[in-house]
Parts: sequence; structure tokens; C-alpha cells
Amino acid sequence: MPSIISEQTHQAKRFGIVDCNNFYASCERLFAPHLNGKPVVVLSNNDGCIIARSNEAKALGVTMGMAYFKSKKLLKQHDIAVFSSNYALYGDLSHRVMDVLSRFAPRIEVYSIDEAFLDFQGFDKWDLTSYGREICDTTQQWTGIPVSIGFGATKTLAKLANRLSKKSPELNGVFDFAACENPDALLATVAVGDVWGVGRRWADRLQKEGVNTALDLQQCDPAMIKQRFNVVLARTVQEL
Repeated sequence: MPSIISEQTHQAKRFGIVDCNNFYASCERLFAPHLNGKPVVVLSNNDGCIIARSNEAKALGVTMGMAYFKSKKLLKQHDIAVFSSNYALYGDLSHRVMDVLSRFAPRIEVYSIDEAFLDFQGFDKWDLTSYGREICDTTQQWTGIPVSIGFGATKTLAKLANRLSKKSPELNGVFDFAACENPDALLATVAVGDVWGVGRRWADRLQKEGVNTALDLQQCDPAMIKQRFNVVLARTVQEL
């Protein structure tokens, strides 16, 4: 009889990443429910610039990092609610969200104040789309913070799945990359600069060499990428 250790070794890796939607703005709305569905922005320390926007504010042309003094006219014109940052509040709500998420997976890796990777190795027979919906619904019900989740065989694919879950309203905040019928076609729609860990500088260099999409990057030779860039980007190629 094979040992438990050998069985676990052969289980497929599956990751999920949960991301709080417009986290700082969502935290402020939690204590100002009359602002649900209305544009909201949060300012940096000393109210220098805009560091968080609700979807409604984004639709009105408010950009990340916009200087507050330059945006006052736009904010007033559209009656956009403005909040000074409250990191004590955000930290407390982050801990509450992570506590809820820890109930849904055997292992959790907090990636940032509003993101966490969940390890779903051994969940091969689970319908992760339905499970993801349960995770999102429970988190919002228990904390008041809306979240989205993406699943993938690697962390890079999970990050892409999470991004796609937000870009496509019909997905309702949940996307499992493994359930995609044509993953290559999906990767072809993602700009290389939008791949987790690539960044603007590397994206510019890759585009000069004809690597414009996530699919182009996936089809690169990892050894060549390691030689011309570094081992981190080579690992990203392998994860794609």
C-alpha cells in the first residue's frame, strides 16, 4: 500500500488568490453605507494623492496617484466622497478578512493587506467555482468587504484568473483557470505587462523583442529568459 506521503506528493497543485475589491474604499463604505453604489476615493498620508478608488470613481476618470489638489475640481463636479486614509481601520478589517479565509483552506499565505493565497492542493475533485462563490459570499457576509477569487495550477495563473474575474462582470468575481476551455486564447488577451511580476520595465523590453501578450511569454524559452532577464522572470514563464 502506498504511503500517505507519496499520495500527497502526486496531488496536483491548485492555488487560489483572494483579493479585496477596492479595499480602502470598501472599508470606508462599510461605515458609510449610504455611499454604496456611489463614487468614493481615499487619499494618501497627509492627503497628498489618491490611493484608492471605487469602481464608480474609476468610471468618472479618477486615476490612481492623482494629486489631490489637482483633482478637487473633478471630485466636486461629480460629488465624489473623499476620505483621508485610516490604516488602523484597514489593518483591523484585513485581519478579519484573513481570519475568515483561513477557514476555507488548510494553508493561507497573506500576500498583502488585501490579498491572500490559499493552497487547495488535494481539492482535485472539488468544483472550485462553486466553492469560490461560497468564499466570496461568506467573506462579505461576515466582514462586509467584497472580494474576488481566481484559481490556477500556479500562483501566476491564479493571479491572472483573479484579474479576469474582475474584468468580466458575468464571472461574478470568481474564475477557475482550469475550467477554461481554451487557455491559450485567454492568455492571448492579456498584455504582457499585466502578468504578475513582469512590471513596466520588463514589459517594455519584452515588447521590443516581440513578446506582447501572456501567451507570447508562455511560449518563450525559460533558459533564454533567464539569460537575458533573470531567474524570476524565467520562473514566471514556467508558471504560465
